[in-house]
Amino acid sequence: MKYLLDTCLVSELARTKPNKKVIAWVGSCHEEAFFLSALTIGEIQKGITKLPDSKRKEKLQLWIDSELKNRFAGRILDINTDVAKKWGEIQGQAEKQGKIMPAIDSLIAATGITYGLVVVTRNFSDMEISGVSLFNPWLPSV
Repeated sequence: MKYLLDTCLVSELARTKPNKKVIAWVGSCHEEAFFLSALTIGEIQKGITKLPDSKRKEKLQLWIDSELKNRFAGRILDINTDVAKKWGEIQGQAEKQGKIMPAIDSLIAATGITYGLVVVTRNFSDMEISGVSLFNPWLPSV
């Protein structure tokens, strides 16, 4: 199985005390099974940019610029025309049902569907209307 890691999961891994269930799940998978959306890089950069100047901000900037890019080299997925088309379908269906999906969440869902990836997130409510396969490693395993 291959996975598209949502921003909340990648951010969890950068915490000083990440969730033990998340760490255990990540450790149980092969690294090559993990993919990122380019939008996840953007969301993380936005968070870093908003931080006040500090050692933590410098450390996080170095992490995104080197460690994260190197760790996921060749597995950071861009938004292309196939993803954009799937996004339009997802947004159109949601709006037809009177529901609104945040644009970034629906683009990440569209990326997961387009590439046949399971989106790993704890934000099910933001993405489940898209029909993408979802997994939440924060929950106890069944």
